[in-house]
Amino acid sequence: MKQTNLIKESNKMSIIRIAPVCGGKIYVTKHSLAGEKSPHMDLPIVESATHVSAKSDRTACKVKEKFHRHLHTDAAPRLCVKHRSSMNKEATIFLYILPLKSEDEIHFHEGEFVTSEDISNHPEAYAPDLLKESELLGMAAELWEDFYHTEI
Repeated sequence: MKQTNLIKESNKMSIIRIAPVCGGKIYVTKHSLAGEKSPHMDLPIVESATHVSAKSDRTACKVKEKFHRHLHTDAAPRLCVKHRSSMNKEATIFLYILPLKSEDEIHFHEGEFVTSEDISNHPEAYAPDLLKESELLGMAAELWEDFYHTEI
């Protein structure tokens, strides 16, 4: 299912978006959750769900586990913000970050780490929801970078 279809079909549903972050950068890819090419770079982990609000952390962990072959980390997704989708105002997005200690902990085909500045400098290359989230994700990525560098 293409991501745009995922968003259209998520009327009154929730969307879990998980942003892997490392070294002050955000991991993006052109491949959607179903492995299909997307015209824009976006987060690699996106899935629709129903009745998420009370169990969003548990749901995000289950979504992360579906991608275990691409991830080599025990880190748990951490809720960053809840907002309305840019493409479907009735869909609620639960945006998570997945803090990584090393860029080697993630492997999606055609994926790369970018800064929030890269996203804002080339908005035509990125999905609308990622454009909306990029500044917040950039701050979160930098905070986790600082945390891992000061960890004892």
